[in-house]
Amino acid sequence: MTTILTVRRHQGGLERRGPARGLDRYVIWVKGQLLDAIEPDDAQGETPLLPLLNRFKPIGTTADVDFTTTRHVHSTVRSHVDAVVLDSAWEQSAAFFLEQQKDFVKHYVRNDRPFLLIPYEYEGVARTYEPDYIVCLNDGTFLLLEIKGQHGDEESAKHQAARRWCSAVNNWGNLGRWDFMECRNPQELTKKLKWYLVQQSTALRCV
Repeated sequence: MTTILTVRRHQGGLERRGPARGLDRYVIWVKGQLLDAIEPDDAQGETPLLPLLNRFKPIGTTADVDFTTTRHVHSTVRSHVDAVVLDSAWEQSAAFFLEQQKDFVKHYVRNDRPFLLIPYEYEGVARTYEPDYIVCLNDGTFLLLEIKGQHGDEESAKHQAARRWCSAVNNWGNLGRWDFMECRNPQELTKKLKWYLVQQSTALRCV
């Protein structure tokens, strides 16, 4: 790893110092990105990623979602929960399109009062990520769907954690196949879902 040095001229010669304080947060961020991107090599006999289960409640369910709210909601037909809480116009658009996509979507649920929390770390601080939607596609795949118009460093950390979570659950093998998708424009959601299913079908034919 390259060592970052601050070099300053002072009386009697050059002064060398360690990493500048202002760069500490970037060092932490790069370290986190590298660690999150590392996955075990099954071909080398390394233990695959596996989920750490809550021994009291290893599997969550939408059957536990029951609450009242004063926020705007969108009634549903194809969701386990009878209404979607709308925090933004984008989420309203996403719910509308998910209701319409009978060719691609079997059912879906909004991850509100979140029953699915994914741990991640950003700038050395442990946090949790709440995907916007869980979508079951017609091929049986479960998608963690994030509707987000902006994308920064913390969003990258969240999404990388979601992908690792999906890998761990897939390796466990007891809850079907899971994947992660980010959609930055709800108007393009139909196209993205169609593209995803085409890619999945092509991959299966190539195996």
